[in-house]
Amino acid sequence: MKKQLVILGILTLLVCVGLSGCFRLSPSYTTEKNKFVGTWTYLYPSGHGSNYSFTYQFFSNGNFSFHKPNLITNGTFDIIDGKLWLVTNTNGDNDYGKYSYVFSENNTKLTIEGTTYTKQ
Repeated sequence: MKKQLVILGILTLLVCVGLSGCFRLSPSYTTEKNKFVGTWTYLYPSGHGSNYSFTYQFFSNGNFSFHKPNLITNGTFDIIDGKLWLVTNTNGDNDYGKYSYVFSENNTKLTIEGTTYTKQ
């Protein structure tokens, strides 16, 4: 009986040690997420002699802010399965968005769903 408890204890310890590494973030995940950190702007002409802009600010703590004329949206961002996930909270409800993205020009251009932003 005592021998069975020792074996059970060793197996439990091995399972705990084996599963403890499951939640580590890979270096490639961290590198990819860090590419977003900073301010990204898209300028478009208004047709009235001035330009408007959309601006994303991505922060290293996983938060983001999106600014466009008359609207500011805040939330969190993550990279899941190669997609950019944006989560915002409006009136107590979480809204989720999943977007395709591509970095170009030495990571100074970011295209999200066909709109290209320039790093400031």
